[in-house]
Amino acid sequence: MAETATLKVGDEAPDFELPSSPTGEKFKLSDYRGKNAVVINFVPAAFSGVCSTQLPLIEQKRAEFEAQGAIPVVISCDNAWSLKAWKESLGVDLPLLSDFNPHGATASAYGVFLPTRGIANRWVVVVGKDGRVAWVQPTDSNVNLPDYDPVMVCSKD
Repeated sequence: MAETATLKVGDEAPDFELPSSPTGEKFKLSDYRGKNAVVINFVPAAFSGVCSTQLPLIEQKRAEFEAQGAIPVVISCDNAWSLKAWKESLGVDLPLLSDFNPHGATASAYGVFLPTRGIANRWVVVVGKDGRVAWVQPTDSNVNLPDYDPVMVCSKD
């Protein structure tokens, strides 16, 4: 099992509250503690080719995640307006969260921010119902999609 620069399985997941729309709605991780596991998908950039392939894949697996009591979310360092347009262009309905201001703060807390590029590395982090990191799934390159098979197994609980 992998670990990020700041987290490993079993660690308390850093809480965050990020915009889920440009009109003020927010998603707060700790609101799901004791209720749902949260499958956090860090992606590098809205409208990029690989990210635009990944979001429909997550949307396809959403019912499987939810059947296991897990909520999938996507975090990008893009602003909320860009994420809204991207979400609409792809026709997906999962939460897209903006880590834009302060830029990359959540990605940094999770150890997946690339400061020289101003983007998050492509990682999947499963936070269990207990608020602890249950799984960390890296990709070997930002141009590759994560393998969701082990993520599906770890999101149960």
